[in-house]
Amino acid sequence: MCELQVRLRHARYLAIHDVDDRFGMLTREAVPRLQRDSGLRTTGVVDQPTWDALLARSRRPTEAELNSVDVGPWFTARTQDGYMKELQHRLRQVGLYQGAVDGKVHFTREARFAMPGWESPEGEFRIWYMNSDTVSKIFGERTPMPYAIFYQGNVAIHFSQDFADKGYESGSHGCSQLRDYRVAKWLYEQVKVGDRVVVY
Repeated sequence: MCELQVRLRHARYLAIHDVDDRFGMLTREAVPRLQRDSGLRTTGVVDQPTWDALLARSRRPTEAELNSVDVGPWFTARTQDGYMKELQHRLRQVGLYQGAVDGKVHFTREARFAMPGWESPEGEFRIWYMNSDTVSKIFGERTPMPYAIFYQGNVAIHFSQDFADKGYESGSHGCSQLRDYRVAKWLYEQVKVGDRVVVY
């Protein structure tokens, strides 16, 4: 059953969070769609022609996929329904979330980003340095950056007093700034050097 679901996921008939090793409603709906797209009779039964059609649209699952520990490529775009559910599932797989996979936002805090011309680099990075009492002198001023988590050169996630005082009227020189000091401290205490940071 798990291989069937993983292959249906490869063929984009199931999302990553639908792989649960059960022939439930979503899997029962996916099989007839595969059959229709393959020009087969839509019986909903995984017979040999259906299996052959699925083999042609998928690849051999890895052990990690079969054991639900491989996050794999994204299925859901950020603008689509189900994105938050997929995000929760992926975070659970890597041990960063223990809550329900229900598609609901349970935690959010204010952040601001770079000013025009100083856009933050996007992509996947690793934390290379952390300092709870950083003071930046790069732009000629002594700018406190409490609970700084550096992930790309001098670019970091940190608390910003300017953001706390003035809100969104300004921005950073590439950093991701947090408005709440307690949130910055909490985040700093959750991560370590080498942890992955994804910016998009």
